[in-house]
Amino acid sequence: MNRRDLILTGAAALASGAASPAFAAPGLGGIRIPASATDSELRGLSPTGGKTYWASGSKGWIIRGEDERQDPMRIVGAEALDFRGLHAFSDDHVLAMSAGPGDASQLWRTTDGGRHWAQVAVNQDPNGFWDSIAFVDDRRGFILGDPTEGRFTVLYTADGGKSWARLPPEGVPPAADGEGAFAASNGCVAIGRHGQVAFCTGGAGRARVYFSQGGGGVFVALDTPIPADAPSKGAFAVAFGKRGELWVCGGDYKNPRGQGVNLAWLAPGSIAFQPVAAPAGYLSGISVKGETVMATGLAGTIVARDGRTFERVSEAPMNSVRLTSKKTGVLCGPKGTIGLWRG
Repeated sequence: MNRRDLILTGAAALASGAASPAFAAPGLGGIRIPASATDSELRGLSPTGGKTYWASGSKGWIIRGEDERQDPMRIVGAEALDFRGLHAFSDDHVLAMSAGPGDASQLWRTTDGGRHWAQVAVNQDPNGFWDSIAFVDDRRGFILGDPTEGRFTVLYTADGGKSWARLPPEGVPPAADGEGAFAASNGCVAIGRHGQVAFCTGGAGRARVYFSQGGGGVFVALDTPIPADAPSKGAFAVAFGKRGELWVCGGDYKNPRGQGVNLAWLAPGSIAFQPVAAPAGYLSGISVKGETVMATGLAGTIVARDGRTFERVSEAPMNSVRLTSKKTGVLCGPKGTIGLWRG
């Protein structure tokens, strides 16, 4: 979403008819936060397996991490870019996506672990604004951009990000006035196990999830119960569970401690999102692994290890989360913050 003042600041394999998720008091372990290696506002996050991960953020900073060790690097020629999206194919092969109006949205690649970076794509639409990047596999991927000509921009690659083309706009329902996606955590696009694609929005009176069962050609728009009656409110991140259930989180980034629905889920085969009882507060990122669902934001981090009962595990403000197993995960956030969860 074209919100340059954006403050930077899961998995329940629930079958239809399962008991409603709930929340409990804190008490499920915490998040270890090593010393920050940069002052970058970190938003992009991509584990590569084991304890290794990549993170990205403002001022052109990229971090290659392994557990508590952080190796920061700054892409020469991209120092002014805000890398809000990131996808690591391996320890050495990474795509970093910057977000911003017009040609401030760019894509850079390294294939040697960050020693060298090359620009591979630049947004050619002066009215465009890239929000998030996600891949189905090593070749097929998507970039979501804010609406131009009345509809969201969905770019597709079939060659690992070397070339991109916009999917036919008529396959995406018209956007409402003021509707956009939030480039807060590289979480507003998600890929399902069978190639389903979903992205979430807000800011136009209702928070919606656009869902494509067939892999991105035709989307349907579904309302969520998350409030979106202001430009700062809506659905910020979406994630699929292992049985095809769909989770969405959000809130109000200008009021991180605000009340109201901040989490919802869509049961497999359903077309109606249901609110989920969870500790209050703005959530900008969500991740699902097995039965574990973790969501995070400026209000802190919540988790449900059974996919039903949510509890807060940290008050530390974060922006993004990626679970690496049912009991481990990595997070990132303001002022170069990296968080390590061992549940």
